Amino acid sequence: MHPLVVALLSYCVFAAAWASRAHIDTAPPAEVFDRVVLSPALQILMTGGDRFLAANLESIRSAATTSDAPKAAEYNASFTTRSRSAVAQLNPCHEDNYYLGSALLSWGGAVSEGIDLLHRATECRTWDELPPFFYGFNLFFFQRDVEGARAAFETAASRATDNAAALRKMAIMLAAGELKDDSAALDFLQRERAATADPKLQAMLDQRITRIEGLITLRNAQQRYEARFGQPLSDPAALIASGELDAFPNDPLGLGYEFADGRFRLKELKIAGLERR
Repeated sequence: MHPLVVALLSYCVFAAAWASRAHIDTAPPAEVFDRVVLSPALQILMTGGDRFLAANLESIRSAATTSDAPKAAEYNASFTTRSRSAVAQLNPCHEDNYYLGSALLSWGGAVSEGIDLLHRATECRTWDELPPFFYGFNLFFFQRDVEGARAAFETAASRATDNAAALRKMAIMLAAGELKDDSAALDFLQRERAATADPKLQAMLDQRITRIEGLITLRNAQQRYEARFGQPLSDPAALIASGELDAFPNDPLGLGYEFADGRFRLKELKIAGLERR
C-alpha cells in the first residue's frame, strides 16, 4: 500500500477517535497531566500493530523519565503507575514490567495497581514462579487476603523447582497464622535490595526499606503502649505523650502512615482514573 494512503488512513482513525471521545465535565487532578501516557490502543496503532514493541518502548520510557526530585514523589508515582499499567495491558508477560512494578508500585503506595499488574503477569507467565510469589506476598501484606495469598503461593510452588518446598511452607504458615507480616516484609525488601546491582533500583528500594522500618517502629510502639496501659491505642498522639515515641517516623516517599481500625498501616497513593474497578 502506498505510504501516503497509510498516512491518510492513520489520520482518519485518529480523527475519528478524537471526535468520538467521551466528554468530561470535570478535569482530573493536575498530577494526571504530569507526563502523558498514551492509551494502549493508540500505542499499538503507532507501532504498526506490534503490541510487544509498544510495551517495550513504554517500559523503556517509564524507566528513563522518572525524576528523583523529592517534591515530585507523588507525580512520579502517578506517571509510573499509569505507564506500568499501560505496559501490563500491552504485554502482561513483560518481565521488566512485573519485576519493577512489584518494587515500585505496591511499595510506593499504588497498592491495587501493583497487585493488578502482578495478577496479569501470574496469568500470562505460566512457567514463572516469581509473579505468583510477589502476587501472594502483596495480597497478604497489603490486603490481608490470606486465602488469596495461600493460593498464589501454591501456584508458585507448582511452577518452582528448587524453591517448591519453601513456597509450600509459606502457604502452610499462612494457613496456620504463623507468618509475621512486618518482619517478613522487611526481610523481603532487604533480599530484593541485595539481589540487584542496579544503583537506581537500590536507591528506590532503600526508600521502601526505610518506609517499612518506620511502620515497624510505629507498631512496636503501639504494642508497648498497650502492654503498659492495658488498653487499646485510640489516638496515635498518645505514643508521643506517653514517651513511647520521641517523634513519628518520616516516610521518605512523602506518603506517610495512617491509623485505622486500631492498626498502623502504610498510606496508599490515590491515582485518578486508576482506582480498582
